[in-house]
Amino acid sequence: MRPKTSRVVRVKTSLSSPERLLASTAVLRKMVEAGLLELTGAADPAEAWSRYLLPTDVVGIKVNCLGGRDMCTRPALAQATVESLQAFGLSPHRVLVWDRSSRELRRCGFSLNKQKKGEHLCFGTDEKGIGYEKELTVYGSLGSLYSTLLTRHTTAMINMPVLKDHGLCGLTASLKNIFGALHNPNKYHEDRCNPFIADAYSVPFVRKKHRLVICDALLVQYKGGPSFHPQWTAPLGSILLAEDPVALDSVCAGILDRLRARNGLPPIEKGGGVPAYIRTAADPGHHLGRYKSEQIDLREKVLQP
Repeated sequence: MRPKTSRVVRVKTSLSSPERLLASTAVLRKMVEAGLLELTGAADPAEAWSRYLLPTDVVGIKVNCLGGRDMCTRPALAQATVESLQAFGLSPHRVLVWDRSSRELRRCGFSLNKQKKGEHLCFGTDEKGIGYEKELTVYGSLGSLYSTLLTRHTTAMINMPVLKDHGLCGLTASLKNIFGALHNPNKYHEDRCNPFIADAYSVPFVRKKHRLVICDALLVQYKGGPSFHPQWTAPLGSILLAEDPVALDSVCAGILDRLRARNGLPPIEKGGGVPAYIRTAADPGHHLGRYKSEQIDLREKVLQP
């Protein structure tokens, strides 16, 4: 029987320096694994990963590099997750960190690797021999070519976005991160990206491969996104984990609104509430998750370094 609530876990660290945190893959791995245990109730990280993955899976970690080195999914967080996956039993060549282009990955500090043995893979859709599907995927209002890294080269997806404000749709976190798998995301920013984001995530192969969201909220931008503006950032030293991308985005909307209120800014959505595309993602036609606060089991953990 399906549970009546969706669990979202926010893991914080007491490390006072963001620089120290980002330099410590070991601390970030502890944060990821503490979040997994709280999310699943498992006894250890291997058991937690086994709820989502098989050792025979090829796992794609979809990061977000659009904002550049200062406002992207941090390579250290991706590396911490890769190390945890390898301890679970996944061979390095079965883990792929990816985004739309290798240039953007490199710019954000990721070490590219397309074939070197003994290390996890890392490259973009624009690499030779990869690219996008040749036939359009049509779903609702969407007509796009998806990255073959998602459709052909991986069997499971860990969605690893960065949390930031987005001037056209309210915020970008887990649901909108799927735009980085499309050849034509520029077509889908009208009407605050609604219903386009929900449609893009509702495609059957995306639903099937989605396993988990690990959201980078180490440094959050609450105004001016998606491009980077340091004057509107806040070091939260947090990551968020959930199976339900809608619930996680709803929690993220609340985080941004609290930061904006603290800095004299209006909520990301007129009148408050979550952006329209999040509500659409939860409607009966999409059924991607839950967005109402009473339907979300939010748990917070503080990790001592």
